[in-house]
This record gives sequence, C-alpha cells and structure tokens, in this order.
Amino acid sequence: MSVATRKMAWIIRERLLGRRLSFAMGEDKLAKPAAAAVIFRTYASSFVVLALLALGCRDKAADITAPGPARTEEGVDVTLSPKALLAAEIRLDKPKRVPKRTAVTAAGTLDFVPSRVARIGPQVQGRILSISVVAGQMVGRGAIVARLDSVDIGRARADFLEARSRLDLASAEVAREQRMLDAGASSERAMLTAKTDQRVAEVGMKANAERLRVLGAGSQAGGGLGAALVSPVVGKVLEVKARIGQPVGPTDTLFVVGATSELWLVVELYERDIGKVHLGDDVAAATVAFPGRTFKGKVDQLGAVVDATRHVLEARIVLDNPDDALRPGMTASARILGAVDSAAQVTVVPRQAIQTIDGQPFTFVERGPGKFEMRAVERGSEVDEGVEIVRGLAANETIVVDGAFILKSEVLREQMGAND
Repeated sequence: MSVATRKMAWIIRERLLGRRLSFAMGEDKLAKPAAAAVIFRTYASSFVVLALLALGCRDKAADITAPGPARTEEGVDVTLSPKALLAAEIRLDKPKRVPKRTAVTAAGTLDFVPSRVARIGPQVQGRILSISVVAGQMVGRGAIVARLDSVDIGRARADFLEARSRLDLASAEVAREQRMLDAGASSERAMLTAKTDQRVAEVGMKANAERLRVLGAGSQAGGGLGAALVSPVVGKVLEVKARIGQPVGPTDTLFVVGATSELWLVVELYERDIGKVHLGDDVAAATVAFPGRTFKGKVDQLGAVVDATRHVLEARIVLDNPDDALRPGMTASARILGAVDSAAQVTVVPRQAIQTIDGQPFTFVERGPGKFEMRAVERGSEVDEGVEIVRGLAANETIVVDGAFILKSEVLREQMGAND
C-alpha cells in the first residue's frame, strides 16, 4: 500500500472518529435517534473508502498468518496480469506542460442573433389561404411563405384603384389645360391649379401602393383579396405555426425564419471574475445535449452596469454553430479563456485520468509492467487540454489516461474482498 493511500485512509478514519466523539458529547445537538441515523449514513457512504484502510490491516495480517499470500509490493496498489492488462485497454501517457492561462466558467442560455432571425405574421385580420414552406427549408429574402385571404387587403386595393383613377383624371386635365393655354383660351392660374391636383393625385396613389406593399399585396390592381407573407431574411424555416383556413391577426407569429450558424450565449459574471474577462477573449462552450463536444466562440460584449442585488455582470458570447447542432433555448456553460502566460507552465492531465474517492482526486501512476500506484493529487482549474494538477504528480511520470476507472474498480474490489 502506497504512503499517499495510507495517509488518505488515516485522514478519513480520524474524521469519522471525530464525528462519533462529537455525537457522544452532544456537540451536534441532535436527538439520539437522529444521531444514530447520521452515524449510520456516514459509515454507509464511506464504506468503500474504509476498504482502503483495510488494505494496511490485510498486509499486517499476512505477516502473522502462515501460510498466506505474499505482501503487496511497496508503492503498488493494483497489479494486472498481461492478459487482464490487454483486456482493460489501458492507455499510458505523460502529463503535459502547457502555458498557464486564466479561465472563468459561467452558464447561460442560447438565443438567436437578432439581426439574423425574423418572426413573420400578417399585418391585418384574415385567413390562411395557402402555405408554401415546411420547417427546415432554406428560403431567400423575399420568398413567399404563405398567402392570406383578407377583406382589409381588398379594401386597400379598392383605395389604390380609386387613387389611380384620380391621377388619370388629373393628368388628363393638365393636358387639356395645356392645349387651351397654347390656344389662348386658358390662363396660367388654371394651368397651375390643374398641375397641383395632378401632384396630389400622384401622392395619393403612391401612398396606397405603399400600403398594399406593407400588407403583402403588392401594388397591383388585380389579385383578388389575397396577400403574400414573405421572408425578410435569408435563412432556414425554424417554425411553422400556420394552418390552412386558420384565422389570424396582426399579433400572431406564424413563421420563424433565421440563420443559426452563429448564436448568442448570454452569461452572468460574478464580480470577482469581471477583471479576468475582456472583449475578444476565446470561449469554449459545452452543453448537456452534446457531452464531450466543445463549441468555439468569443466574448462580444460586456455589460455596462453590475446588478446591485445579485452582484453579477452580463456578458454576451457569439458561438460558432456550423452544423446547426446548437438550438436557441438550450443552456450552455462557457469557459472564458484569458491571456496566455508563456513564462508560467502548468502540469495538465486528461479529465478521464482523474478518479475520486470520497471527494479526494487521484491518478494511477505506472510502477512497472501491469503495476500501478494510486496517487492522491491536488487539482487546479480546467484548461483546454484537461485538468491542471497543482500538487502530487511530476511531469516525467507515466500515468493512466484511459482505463483509470477500471483500475479504481479493481482496487475497490480487492479491498471489499479482503474485508469479507
């Protein structure tokens, strides 16, 4: 049994003995039944760890009892035969030395980039006449997504026709006044009045044409009562809430069209972390939906005001989403990476190389072919390459980077067997 393992077991034993003593002296101010329940839960949750303590007892018992198995080699906590080593698919490597880089972790919710998404609905009351798109379809700017049947649009068309007739009449009057003026049968005043009426008629027709355009009916006189709903942006149809024959109004959103190749992630920074984050900092984001995958981005904006109650500052991150894996509404955690300090180096191991027992992290260090020491370590912050090791591991030592959980299970199985 290694020195580090025995030390860890001794600390846990002393902690448990201290808890029992405090209960006996009444320091926890619990009723006796409650105290007994807490003691039971403490021992039950620490059963696996106490098995490590039994390893030392087993070694001593082996010296007393004869005949018996040979003592475990000093500094080796688990030994695998060549066959078991091959089956476990253990992969070994050395810790990496990388430049130190500060990192801040924050969580938030994904949302659209506002300038790249459109919520499409009618301007007037009506009914859905037809639907031209389906969810997931790519559309361009100005593409028709649906047609609407509306009495209000019919009235707008009638107003347009009336304005055009007034313009035609005013134009004819200007032509007539011009002929009469040339013949000396009219006056400049009459001609000026006719031209003024013509300009008023032109303004009226343009206003009615613009009204039809806004309503989605264009400026044509024909076309019945129908109007087209069009996409104002290029993107993918993300939502379709329209149904043929459905009555709709100006407050309804029937389609959502947008580009999701980039998304916003808005996170909250605690006051202690504000000075570590800067515009343009690199970001590595992770989601529950895609474990093990990292999405790259950059800090795009920092809030101007700190929330006086919660003492947090909002920060906006723009994330790349090239394959549309991320969806607006998802939650994500972001690691905001600060500047690289090339002068300072830290020891880093892969995340899967670290195992824990009762909250104590450790790694498996190779002591020979098929022989491994369970080494207690102190972990630091997470980095792109894995987890920083502050204390307990040298950069030139060989550790298990894949298969550490199998070795941990083997150690615990042996200890449980020793206690039978």
